[in-house]
Amino acid sequence: MIRHQRGTALLLVLWVTVLLAALLIGVAAASRSQSQAALYGAERVRAELVAEAGLAHAVAGLRAPDLRDQWIPDGRPYDFEFGGAKVRVQVVDVSGLVDLNASPPDLLGGLFAAAGVDRARAEQFANTLAAWRGDLPRQPLPTRGGATAQPHGPFRAIEQLARLPGMTVDLFDKVDQAVTVFSGRNFPDASYAPPLSLAALQGLGPDQAKALVAQRRSRAAQRGAGNGRALGAVANGPLIAGYGGVVERVFSTATMPDGTRVGLDVTIRLALTGTRARPYKVLDWRVD
Repeated sequence: MIRHQRGTALLLVLWVTVLLAALLIGVAAASRSQSQAALYGAERVRAELVAEAGLAHAVAGLRAPDLRDQWIPDGRPYDFEFGGAKVRVQVVDVSGLVDLNASPPDLLGGLFAAAGVDRARAEQFANTLAAWRGDLPRQPLPTRGGATAQPHGPFRAIEQLARLPGMTVDLFDKVDQAVTVFSGRNFPDASYAPPLSLAALQGLGPDQAKALVAQRRSRAAQRGAGNGRALGAVANGPLIAGYGGVVERVFSTATMPDGTRVGLDVTIRLALTGTRARPYKVLDWRVD
């Protein structure tokens, strides 16, 4: 009887030990997951700060007093390291982007067509966009449910384009970096335009537009370059960038040693050189 009780007690102790071990393993795994999440969060914060350092570096480059040191805002990449992280910064003068509020429907249609949409659907998108901002009062504005709606007025942010009826995530991602709401121009300046904007402006194929932009980015800038529809400083000449205006879109991407990546997409208005005011004003701030 005593031996039976001892055997039962031993079996109970073993079961309790197993249960406690399982609980400890679960607690340890949860603690490890929380530690890893905290570590990732801390690394992401560091990456965002590094990307902000890239933005500050871009502002300094754009405001450099010596033209030889000034950054050229035509999308060419500037790479450097900061605190062990790799940083890539690209600056695009907004005059080279397609303005969602000022561009005519034919240019908008060319933009969507250059992004891979068939011509009929691209024209439909362009007309819907124009009706959205109120340019076509007689054009009914469809909704996702098939009914009609009133115009929304001018676009105040690029993200509003994602709400356009029929817009997909893939199409928005393609045109996102080619558009703006801050230039006020009815056509982009070819001296600063990214490939998609240039293709829409000149009616070029994607590969041809990319080749022309790559050639422009390999050339030195010229003061005074940028004259609308002409390709660069001279009509029918090579594509040449200038030094931009005062409103710039800055893309700063930081990649940490562990692979954590954060991208900033910031539109800024530069202060005039020599003023004591802050060097720039943020018009739009997006974090990827």
